[in-house]
Amino acid sequence: MIVEKAINTIKKMKGVVDVRKLQNEDKEVLKCSEFSKKEDIIPVINTGLEECLKREYLLLLLKNRDFRRAPNPTVLLITDKGRVLGQELISPEEKEEYQCRDDVYFLSNDFVMFKIDKNAIRTVGEKQLFVLPSIPFPELDSIENIVGVVSCSPSTIGDYYLKNRYGYPDDPNLATILVGFSKAK
Repeated sequence: MIVEKAINTIKKMKGVVDVRKLQNEDKEVLKCSEFSKKEDIIPVINTGLEECLKREYLLLLLKNRDFRRAPNPTVLLITDKGRVLGQELISPEEKEEYQCRDDVYFLSNDFVMFKIDKNAIRTVGEKQLFVLPSIPFPELDSIENIVGVVSCSPSTIGDYYLKNRYGYPDDPNLATILVGFSKAK
């Protein structure tokens, strides 16, 4: 019943194309594809998916460009020591703000790298990581008996798998989001 409430709440949001409960086999495929890249030169670490998979229920949401912006960046470039090297920009205002700064490089229209302070001591051997963090999903917070709500973006591989598995086109104007939550005890 709480799954249906969550699905119905999400379906009412602007920009939502479809919502469905993810199957256990999909969770296993995502685990294998998302967590097998940790030895890449700059690995993608999906901490958001790790958090979502700890929840009792996991929903797949397909969205278009009309969906609301994420409240926080969905991609970070950090070091294994926790130093933030770059981040996704999520709003036009944020992009405008960073355009005026001289301490960043734009890698794309939506991603900045921070210039390294020449006086800062760099730790030798720091490994760089792209991190896909967990993101709040406040629309479900007010539903009775739902706790621990968290969302994430799957990697490009995970997004492609989910679209293909559920018959969605591999369209850059469509994206997948995973929303995890548990039932209150």
